[in-house]
Amino acid sequence: MTRRTRRVARALGAIAVVAVVATATGGVLLSDTTTAAYRDTATAVENTYTAPATYLAVSSQFTATSAALSGGYVWVWGYKGYGMAGNGKETEPDEGPKPVFGLAGVTKVVGASDLSETYGTFGALTESGEVYTWGSNKLGRLGIGSTSGNRDYRATPQKVQFPGNERVIDLGSMRATMAAMTESGKVYTWGSGQYGQAGNGSTSEGRGPNSPYLVMENAHSMHVGQRITWVVTRTNQVYWWGRSYQGENGAETVVNNPNPELIRQMSLFAEGCDGPPVAVDDPSDTCGIQAITSSRQAGALLTKSGTVFTFGNRSQGQIGRPAANTTEARKIRQVVLPAAVVQVSAGNYHFTVLDTSGRVWGWGDNASWQASGNIRPNGQTGQGTTDAAAPILLPLRNIIAVGGSRDTSYATRADSVLIGWGAGNDGAIAGSTERRASFTPLVLPGIRETEVY
Repeated sequence: MTRRTRRVARALGAIAVVAVVATATGGVLLSDTTTAAYRDTATAVENTYTAPATYLAVSSQFTATSAALSGGYVWVWGYKGYGMAGNGKETEPDEGPKPVFGLAGVTKVVGASDLSETYGTFGALTESGEVYTWGSNKLGRLGIGSTSGNRDYRATPQKVQFPGNERVIDLGSMRATMAAMTESGKVYTWGSGQYGQAGNGSTSEGRGPNSPYLVMENAHSMHVGQRITWVVTRTNQVYWWGRSYQGENGAETVVNNPNPELIRQMSLFAEGCDGPPVAVDDPSDTCGIQAITSSRQAGALLTKSGTVFTFGNRSQGQIGRPAANTTEARKIRQVVLPAAVVQVSAGNYHFTVLDTSGRVWGWGDNASWQASGNIRPNGQTGQGTTDAAAPILLPLRNIIAVGGSRDTSYATRADSVLIGWGAGNDGAIAGSTERRASFTPLVLPGIRETEVY
């Protein structure tokens, strides 16, 4: 159980968590019956289930699809093309929240989708250390060993095979590439090789691996951004590979890097990282670096003390702090916040963070209200689409998790309400009829009307 899920359990207290229960009425077949492009003949059966009472916000790279974890099941809503619903259908017209019935015991879910795409790929990590993927298999993003082209997809979860069937303890997604870390500290990637994000020596989109490719060993923790991966090693060093368009790698460089490279500036934060490999949010982690992530052009680092540092492009307020010039913006510098931070979530050009008091702060691009909703720096309404150049306190309390997709943000409240703000494209904020929403309680099964924000 990760630090975040333990925090969720503590915050929920006596609130009952009712898991989705598959019954003898049937289930989704997990095996694919064809390798042909955009065909999947697995049969989906609508199971009988009890609606859950709690949902945990997650982060992905999708434009119009959202997801949450509840009772070990993945719930999906919004756009559901290319098998993204995981129910055996190529396209599911119902945008409402539905669970992926054939996959239980999930502890983490991620999503990969490139900039020009509405469709994407889901990845899920289970309690047993197995990884399952479904959705688009463009450029081998499913990690199942082959792809038949841009229209290839799988509409039911597919098990990803790792060498030696080693147990996976963490999973991440970039724009069109997945990454996983095993319990022995090995880091694998699969999917697009563009910009070097696969770490396999190539910067060509079509030359990424179609199945898990070993990039590094001796990892203590693995962290991913939009087109970039960082690895903190057990020797207290930090390496990266992928794309740094505006210095979002933390090394102050602008380069496409297809191989692991040491970041000396970031390694200064990596103290006490010589313990066993751990997932992000693991409460046993003693490392000075707790999390690293990135928006499209800026990065953020969270330390053990709860301090947030940013680096990269200062445009649209992405670094959340003042910087006199480009050189200063690319340096690792602290974002001033009044309380220690426990979680950081990155969107396309914005960030949200959760502090120890259960409050949420946002900064960066606000064109769709994804950073600060319609809240001004002084707490009043009327911000409109103005970018948030510094952290703005959002009108949310008792929050236990933050997440989101490209231009949509989410927060899970302790009383089980999931709140969304930002872009509502294709049902990304369940229950909202607006294209741009501000702090909307999502209409999800099991959430009573009396629980709304």
